[in-house]
Formats: sequence, C-alpha cells, structure tokens
Amino acid sequence: VFTVPPKISNISSDIIVNEGSNVTLVCMANGRPEPVITWRHLTPTGREFEGEEEYLEILGITREQSGKYECKAANEVASADVKQVRVTVNYPPTITESKSNEAATGRQALLRCEASAVPTPDFEWYRDDTRINSANGLEIKSTGSQSLLMVANVTEEHYGNYTCVATNKLGVTNASLYLYKRVLPTLPNPFPG
Repeated sequence: VFTVPPKISNISSDIIVNEGSNVTLVCMANGRPEPVITWRHLTPTGREFEGEEEYLEILGITREQSGKYECKAANEVASADVKQVRVTVNYPPTITESKSNEAATGRQALLRCEASAVPTPDFEWYRDDTRINSANGLEIKSTGSQSLLMVANVTEEHYGNYTCVATNKLGVTNASLYLYKRVLPTLPNPFPG
C-alpha cells in the first residue's frame, strides 16, 4: 500500500462580501490516506472548525468574521499542506466618535469625527444645510476612518452646530457636533483707580 502526502488541489479565491451574506469556502485536497481537512479563522481567538470537511459555511457573516481563513489538509504521511483565503466583509458606516469642542475667538478650533466602515468612508461636513469646503479659513482633513474640521481663526459666526456625514456604498450616517464659545478669563486691572 503506497502513501501520498496531503496536497491542497483547490481552494476558494479571496472574496469580498457584504455583512449578512452567506459565505461558503471550499478546500479540496488529495492524498493517501485521505487527508483530514480543518478550517481555522486566523484571529487571536480564532477557533478551529473541526470536521468541516471541504466546505466551511458561514451564515450571515459579521464584520468580526472578516480576515484570513486557513485550510489545513493533514494525513499521517507528511507534514500538513496549508493555504489561506482572505474574506473582506463590507459594512455601512457607524460614527464611533464625534467630539464637540470649544474655542475662544481669534484662536484655532478643531472638530473631530470618526467612523467605522468598510470600504473606508467618505466624509462631508455641513453647517446648517450648507456643505463646507476647505476655504475661507476652514480646512477639512480626512484620513482613513477620521475626519477633522479645522478653523484657523475663530470668529463669532463660527460658533454653532455642525454635521459630519460619513458615506460608503452600503450606507450613510451622520453626527451633530457643536463649536462652543470659550470665554477667556479677563485679568483684574493691577492698577485700579
């Protein structure tokens, strides 16, 4: 009776799915004796999906289940053959932080908005119903999951309510932020009268 080391012959390609989708990953292997196939989600807490055979089914996938999945084909003949599949889970934006702030007139001010989303969200800022552009002493800096609205030199008209809007192809969400007036303490006159 001859033996053959385990060899993965066919494995799913990397995929991108929307949150809530059903996902089936396939891993086929040859060998003699017949290799045992196990799947594992490669996270710090990743559990093995024992005895899943060739197919790993994930019903209603969540964002936490994105990442790499490893297929291992093992028999007693030689070391196991291992291959990986990357699963990317898209989900709509949720705003994780929106910080109101206060600033004194004549100073700089900063409003910050953070959103969690895949793909990376696009940000827009509004004042009342008017979209803000980087101009007239206002600057918007968006990097990855964070957007900053910077006011170079605060005047009275900058105080009030702002809206941060985060969008990707799956959805849109917004948060309200406020720029408050900070009144600097006035020093008492050292030479009264």
